[in-house]
Amino acid sequence: MTFFDHMEATRPYQWLRAWMNRGLVRFLTRRVLNAGSDLRVAELACGSGHGAHLLAQLPQVALSIAADINQEDHRQAGFSDFAGQFVLLDLFKPALAPASLDLAWNSSSIEELDQPVQAVQAMARLLKPGGRLFIGVPNRHGPAGWLGRIADTRHKAWLGRDYNRAELHSLMAESGLTVELDTSYLFGVFIGVVAQKPD
Repeated sequence: MTFFDHMEATRPYQWLRAWMNRGLVRFLTRRVLNAGSDLRVAELACGSGHGAHLLAQLPQVALSIAADINQEDHRQAGFSDFAGQFVLLDLFKPALAPASLDLAWNSSSIEELDQPVQAVQAMARLLKPGGRLFIGVPNRHGPAGWLGRIADTRHKAWLGRDYNRAELHSLMAESGLTVELDTSYLFGVFIGVVAQKPD
């Protein structure tokens, strides 16, 4: 068990994660979900699913799915009244209908995967024509990247791979998506990109 594993269980870390999710939801609401109604969204490899819970409360969102391969983080979050729908799902073989989502999104999971291109391609298949994908990953040029350069092997495994913008854009392009928007969040720890599936 690493220092970071212990840190994840603390109240300050959980508060920071919730604060980050609220910020991401505000960003997605302003920049991606600002037009339309009856929208279908999914937070894939969601962990706790807090972001999906918040998106489910927006009037323009008809369905907000939180999906992960297990329910451990979701149960630990202790939602008394989860507003979204939780689905057990393998990111590489998602049990959701292709071309069914207006927005698929993930923050801080792609860096842990050995096959990030295949994961992004699987998410892209779930998008309706014109739908959008948001991916957020550790920023090589921010605090996560700096930590990765000084961490030992166990801590590097917890941090996962860091990315620069060009690599993140390449992931989207390899999945047939067109990048529309870049962002950074949590004080530059993460970079994110919104990309659109062609009509």
